[in-house]
Amino acid sequence: MNMDPIIRVDDVHKTFFTHHFFSKGEKTGARCFHEKRRVHAVKGVEFGIQRGEIFGLLGPNGAGKTTLVKMLSGLVRPTSGHVYVDGLDVDRQRLKVLRKIGVVLEGTRTSIWPLTPLENLAYFGNLKDVSGKVLKKRSHELLDFIGLSDKKDVQVRRLSRGQKQKLAICIALVADPDVILLDEPTTGLDVQSARSIKDRIIEMTRERNKTALVTTHDMGVAQELCDRIGIIKNGELAACKPTDELLDLFSEQVYELRLDRMPPDGTLGSIEGVLDVNFEAQGDEVLCVAAIEHEYALRSEALYAMLARLRERGVQLHSVSLRQQNLENVFLRVTGDPAS
Repeated sequence: MNMDPIIRVDDVHKTFFTHHFFSKGEKTGARCFHEKRRVHAVKGVEFGIQRGEIFGLLGPNGAGKTTLVKMLSGLVRPTSGHVYVDGLDVDRQRLKVLRKIGVVLEGTRTSIWPLTPLENLAYFGNLKDVSGKVLKKRSHELLDFIGLSDKKDVQVRRLSRGQKQKLAICIALVADPDVILLDEPTTGLDVQSARSIKDRIIEMTRERNKTALVTTHDMGVAQELCDRIGIIKNGELAACKPTDELLDLFSEQVYELRLDRMPPDGTLGSIEGVLDVNFEAQGDEVLCVAAIEHEYALRSEALYAMLARLRERGVQLHSVSLRQQNLENVFLRVTGDPAS
């Protein structure tokens, strides 16, 4: 079994330069240099993605996610480093790579608007050497699956934003690629369509050994779909681990105690093993959020001491539960930025 990664990003850097000029005079129209800026969009990023894996690439706006996807698809050349797809150098063997990948870029006009969805799939399928009965059958199946069966012969210009996004995904899948790169794939989709897309991604990877790289701002989508998560911040890879390991790495023993009323000041103070306590009124109850030491013996003694003090002061305990870690909390811890 081949265990080499199908996607490999090897010490990739990308620097963009912007030039600003101003005119010297109305008569000559001559211009002189005014300002030059250098932006490091990606800085020394390295990771690999295995066959059959769903890899999530997360990061704040402007972190470098889309630049990485564009380098994987051959739309942007790295300043230094190499990107490989199935052993092929994307920069040097771009045409071969394009036959192995499907790409959906956020906010990019990937379809030809004067054509219908069927005509678009025929056009892009032929570009990737898919034709005849295979192309016709696959085009109808994709449009039926994605929910565009009644729009097959309608010009794309007349479709809604969400319907255009669905068509973009069909175009990415029309050549049955080994790798699909999805930049915000559920943007503009209704709940049902987004669910269908997620099911399709899972089906492709689990049953057909395809590989998917997904960028998204929806932490729920990433946590549900992705086997492994990479978090990029300021162009650098800040974390890259299996999703479960990433959640465990930042797990804390945080307990939520629902009480019938606010306990007297100092009730839970100075208890060994209790790191922090906060109270919040919620209707007829008070929510007590307590961070406890991770070490088992200290955690046990701290919880017993908290319950004993609450009971001594006549505070009724309605419930106690361990707060579950989620990917949004991990994202905020790693980046220090909102998940937006």
